Amino acid sequence: MKKWLYIIFVRNGVVEFISHPLLSVVVPPVVGLYYGTLDIWGDDWSWVKDKKDIHELLFTILAAVTVLVLFLKGVREAAEGNISKKYQLLTESILQFFNGLVKKKRDRFFNKAKNLKPTADIFKIITQPKDQLEHVLDGTKNFLINGFSINSKNIGITVIQGNPVDNRWWYALKCDAQKQHTKPKYLMSVGSASTARYCYESGDSLFIPDIRKGIKEGMFLESSRSKVSEIGSIFCKPVRIQVGTIEYVYIFTIAVFGQHICTPYDEDECIACEKILDEVADRVELELYLFSIKQYRDDGGKAA
Repeated sequence: MKKWLYIIFVRNGVVEFISHPLLSVVVPPVVGLYYGTLDIWGDDWSWVKDKKDIHELLFTILAAVTVLVLFLKGVREAAEGNISKKYQLLTESILQFFNGLVKKKRDRFFNKAKNLKPTADIFKIITQPKDQLEHVLDGTKNFLINGFSINSKNIGITVIQGNPVDNRWWYALKCDAQKQHTKPKYLMSVGSASTARYCYESGDSLFIPDIRKGIKEGMFLESSRSKVSEIGSIFCKPVRIQVGTIEYVYIFTIAVFGQHICTPYDEDECIACEKILDEVADRVELELYLFSIKQYRDDGGKAA
């Protein structure tokens, strides 16, 4: 029902036509002039006086259409006002998210640089990729809460790491360490209908605004939590990083259950939301490069 109301009153060609600025300028004066003619010269002009039945019908139709148009425009303008506020909040939240990432690094560099010695291992001292990744995941969660009004309990953000050769998969990072997630090996097993597996095989990021559609299309694997929640959204991005002779493989996932990240039946909103999540994932990918380089160094160039 909500979907159809949205389509009828907001994303509707007729309503968009009615709300066109040109019509708002031209139609009211014309209709007003017609009403004024009926009122002032209705008893004098023959083309009005002699055809009262026709003008009564026209008056009734115009009055009904005027009320309907004003109602539809009012609903649309109210909806667009809410959308404008939402996008303003979203813009402020994403700027806060990106600025927070920069500030975190800047503060660490500033504090570490003061005590550096010429012979020190600068990479080890300055670069703290796991700490930065944890900060990115926490920042992403706050961004979803502040920018999309998502309840914190409905958010799950993880980074799966794997060794495909040995078919080993594990959670390298979880935004909430206490939250129980589906086992990575189950999600990444060959033939799995999970979004993570689909992205790993395709090599592309994927945003599913409504997991119910993902289930139907075989791109989302139901879990006990998703069955209880019924609705939700998921975003996944695979990351492959080559360091020396070792390839590091990750799957970055944002899962929301019990809510939709955006309006799933608004194509423009879904596209915009996917672009934003891709930008967030790019920040995660950048940190994963440093994370992989540090692993490569700490493990002596051996596979994880």
